[in-house]
Amino acid sequence: MLLAALPLQAKTVSEELIAYMEGLEGLRSNFEQNVYANGLIIESSTGSMALSKPKLRWQVDTPFPQIIIVSPGRVEIYDPDLSQLTIQEIGPDQTETPASLLMHPERLLTSSYQVNQVGSQDLRVFQLLPTGSSALFQSLEITFEKGTLKSLQILDWQQQQTEIRFQNIFVNQDLPPSLFQLAVPEGTDVIRG
Repeated sequence: MLLAALPLQAKTVSEELIAYMEGLEGLRSNFEQNVYANGLIIESSTGSMALSKPKLRWQVDTPFPQIIIVSPGRVEIYDPDLSQLTIQEIGPDQTETPASLLMHPERLLTSSYQVNQVGSQDLRVFQLLPTGSSALFQSLEITFEKGTLKSLQILDWQQQQTEIRFQNIFVNQDLPPSLFQLAVPEGTDVIRG
Protein backbone atom coordinates (compact mmCIF):
# COMPACT_ATOMS: atom_id res chain seq x y z
CA MET A 1 0.00 0.00 0.00
CA LEU A 2 1.37 3.41 -0.97
CA LEU A 3 1.06 6.29 1.43
CA ALA A 4 0.53 9.73 0.00
CA ALA A 5 3.16 12.28 1.00
CA LEU A 6 1.81 14.68 3.57
CA PRO A 7 2.64 18.36 3.22
CA LEU A 8 5.09 19.68 5.80
CA GLN A 9 3.29 21.49 8.55
CA ALA A 10 4.26 25.15 8.78
CA LYS A 11 6.10 26.16 11.92
CA THR A 12 4.37 28.47 14.34
CA VAL A 13 6.07 31.79 15.05
CA SER A 14 7.10 30.49 18.49
CA GLU A 15 8.66 27.38 16.94
CA GLU A 16 10.52 29.52 14.40
CA LEU A 17 11.91 31.72 17.18
CA ILE A 18 12.93 28.66 19.19
CA ALA A 19 14.79 27.29 16.14
CA TYR A 20 16.73 30.55 15.83
CA MET A 21 17.49 30.64 19.57
CA GLU A 22 18.59 27.00 19.72
CA GLY A 23 21.25 27.96 17.19
CA LEU A 24 22.84 30.26 19.79
CA GLU A 25 24.65 27.44 21.61
CA GLY A 26 28.29 28.22 22.34
CA LEU A 27 27.75 31.92 21.67
CA ARG A 28 30.28 34.66 22.41
CA SER A 29 29.87 38.32 21.56
CA ASN A 30 30.47 41.89 22.59
CA PHE A 31 27.53 44.15 23.37
CA GLU A 32 26.53 47.77 23.74
CA GLN A 33 23.60 48.43 26.06
CA ASN A 34 21.59 51.66 26.27
CA VAL A 35 18.71 52.42 28.61
CA TYR A 36 16.22 55.07 27.49
CA ALA A 37 13.59 57.05 29.41
CA ASN A 38 11.38 59.55 27.60
CA GLY A 39 13.52 59.04 24.47
CA LEU A 40 16.77 60.05 26.19
CA ILE A 41 19.72 57.77 27.03
CA ILE A 42 20.00 57.58 30.83
CA GLU A 43 22.55 54.77 31.01
CA SER A 44 25.05 53.27 28.59
CA SER A 45 27.43 50.32 29.02
CA THR A 46 29.60 47.96 27.01
CA GLY A 47 30.87 44.48 27.64
CA SER A 48 30.82 40.87 26.51
CA MET A 49 28.64 37.82 26.93
CA ALA A 50 28.96 34.08 26.62
CA LEU A 51 26.17 31.50 26.44
CA SER A 52 26.64 27.79 26.94
CA LYS A 53 23.22 26.47 27.89
CA PRO A 54 22.17 26.33 30.63
CA LYS A 55 24.79 28.92 31.69
CA LEU A 56 25.27 32.58 30.82
CA ARG A 57 28.10 35.00 31.53
CA TRP A 58 27.30 38.71 31.22
CA GLN A 59 30.32 40.96 31.77
CA VAL A 60 30.03 44.74 31.85
CA ASP A 61 33.38 46.46 31.24
CA THR A 62 32.37 50.15 31.17
CA PRO A 63 31.41 52.36 32.85
CA PHE A 64 31.26 50.17 36.00
CA PRO A 65 32.74 46.65 35.84
CA GLN A 66 30.40 43.83 36.82
CA ILE A 67 30.21 40.11 36.10
CA ILE A 68 26.94 38.18 36.23
CA ILE A 69 26.91 34.39 36.03
CA VAL A 70 23.52 32.73 35.58
CA SER A 71 23.42 28.97 36.09
CA PRO A 72 20.72 26.47 37.07
CA GLY A 73 19.38 27.45 40.48
CA ARG A 74 21.48 30.56 41.07
CA VAL A 75 22.67 33.96 39.94
CA GLU A 76 26.06 35.36 41.01
CA ILE A 77 26.79 39.08 40.65
CA TYR A 78 30.33 40.29 41.25
CA ASP A 79 31.06 44.02 41.60
CA PRO A 80 34.87 44.46 41.69
CA ASP A 81 34.63 48.19 42.53
CA LEU A 82 32.65 47.30 45.68
CA SER A 83 34.57 44.06 46.39
CA GLN A 84 31.16 42.43 46.66
CA LEU A 85 29.68 39.13 45.47
CA THR A 86 25.92 38.65 45.64
CA ILE A 87 24.58 35.10 45.36
CA GLN A 88 20.86 34.61 44.74
CA GLU A 89 19.18 31.22 44.70
CA ILE A 90 16.44 30.98 42.08
CA GLY A 91 13.69 28.44 41.68
CA PRO A 92 12.14 27.06 38.50
CA ASP A 93 8.91 28.98 39.17
CA GLN A 94 10.57 32.41 39.35
CA THR A 95 9.64 35.17 36.93
CA GLU A 96 10.98 34.78 33.42
CA THR A 97 13.72 37.16 32.36
CA PRO A 98 15.23 37.77 28.92
CA ALA A 99 18.30 35.80 30.07
CA SER A 100 16.21 32.78 31.05
CA LEU A 101 14.50 32.84 27.64
CA LEU A 102 17.88 32.82 25.89
CA MET A 103 18.94 29.80 27.93
CA HIS A 104 15.60 27.95 27.81
CA PRO A 105 13.83 28.97 24.57
CA GLU A 106 11.45 25.99 24.80
CA ARG A 107 9.57 27.95 27.49
CA LEU A 108 8.23 30.11 24.67
CA LEU A 109 5.82 27.32 23.77
CA THR A 110 3.90 27.86 26.99
CA SER A 111 0.86 30.09 27.05
CA SER A 112 2.87 32.74 28.95
CA TYR A 113 3.77 34.67 25.78
CA GLN A 114 2.14 35.90 22.65
CA VAL A 115 4.84 35.83 19.94
CA ASN A 116 4.59 37.95 16.79
CA GLN A 117 7.07 38.18 13.94
CA VAL A 118 7.78 40.89 11.36
CA GLY A 119 10.55 41.52 8.89
CA SER A 120 12.03 40.15 5.72
CA GLN A 121 13.95 36.97 4.98
CA ASP A 122 17.23 38.61 6.08
CA LEU A 123 15.89 40.56 9.08
CA ARG A 124 13.52 38.81 11.53
CA VAL A 125 12.06 40.66 14.50
CA PHE A 126 10.20 38.58 17.08
CA GLN A 127 8.06 40.42 19.62
CA LEU A 128 7.16 38.69 22.88
CA LEU A 129 4.23 40.00 24.88
CA PRO A 130 3.70 38.34 28.28
CA THR A 131 0.14 37.20 28.85
CA GLY A 132 0.44 37.35 32.67
CA SER A 133 1.07 40.23 35.02
CA SER A 134 4.07 38.70 36.80
CA ALA A 135 6.54 39.29 33.95
CA LEU A 136 9.39 41.74 34.47
CA PHE A 137 8.81 43.34 31.07
CA GLN A 138 5.91 44.59 28.95
CA SER A 139 7.51 43.51 25.70
CA LEU A 140 10.71 41.96 24.42
CA GLU A 141 11.91 42.17 20.82
CA ILE A 142 14.58 39.76 19.59
CA THR A 143 16.11 40.64 16.23
CA PHE A 144 18.06 38.25 14.00
CA GLU A 145 19.89 39.43 10.89
CA LYS A 146 20.69 36.69 8.38
CA GLY A 147 20.12 34.14 11.15
CA THR A 148 22.50 35.87 13.61
CA LEU A 149 21.38 37.47 16.86
CA LYS A 150 21.49 41.23 16.31
CA SER A 151 19.69 42.90 19.22
CA LEU A 152 17.30 42.72 22.16
CA GLN A 153 14.88 45.52 23.07
CA ILE A 154 13.09 45.35 26.40
CA LEU A 155 10.28 47.65 27.50
CA ASP A 156 9.71 47.51 31.25
CA TRP A 157 6.69 48.51 33.33
CA GLN A 158 8.20 51.95 34.12
CA GLN A 159 8.28 52.71 30.37
CA GLN A 160 12.08 52.45 30.24
CA GLN A 161 13.48 50.81 27.15
CA THR A 162 16.70 48.80 27.20
CA GLU A 163 18.39 48.18 23.86
CA ILE A 164 21.24 45.67 23.61
CA ARG A 165 23.15 45.47 20.34
CA PHE A 166 25.50 42.51 19.77
CA GLN A 167 28.74 42.69 17.76
CA ASN A 168 31.54 40.25 16.89
CA ILE A 169 29.24 37.26 17.33
CA PHE A 170 30.62 33.75 17.24
CA VAL A 171 28.46 30.64 17.70
CA ASN A 172 29.24 26.95 18.16
CA GLN A 173 32.32 27.87 20.19
CA ASP A 174 33.81 25.35 22.59
CA LEU A 175 33.55 27.50 25.72
CA PRO A 176 35.60 26.39 28.76
CA PRO A 177 33.62 25.66 31.96
CA SER A 178 35.92 28.09 33.84
CA LEU A 179 34.31 30.95 31.90
CA PHE A 180 31.14 30.34 33.93
CA GLN A 181 32.86 30.19 37.33
CA LEU A 182 33.71 33.24 39.39
CA ALA A 183 37.08 33.51 41.08
CA VAL A 184 36.89 36.49 43.41
CA PRO A 185 39.75 37.97 45.44
CA GLU A 186 40.15 37.05 49.09
CA GLY A 187 38.35 39.54 51.32
CA THR A 188 35.40 39.97 48.95
CA ASP A 189 32.13 40.55 50.82
CA VAL A 190 29.67 37.73 50.06
CA ILE A 191 25.97 38.52 50.31
CA ARG A 192 23.41 35.73 50.04
CA GLY A 193 19.82 36.48 49.35
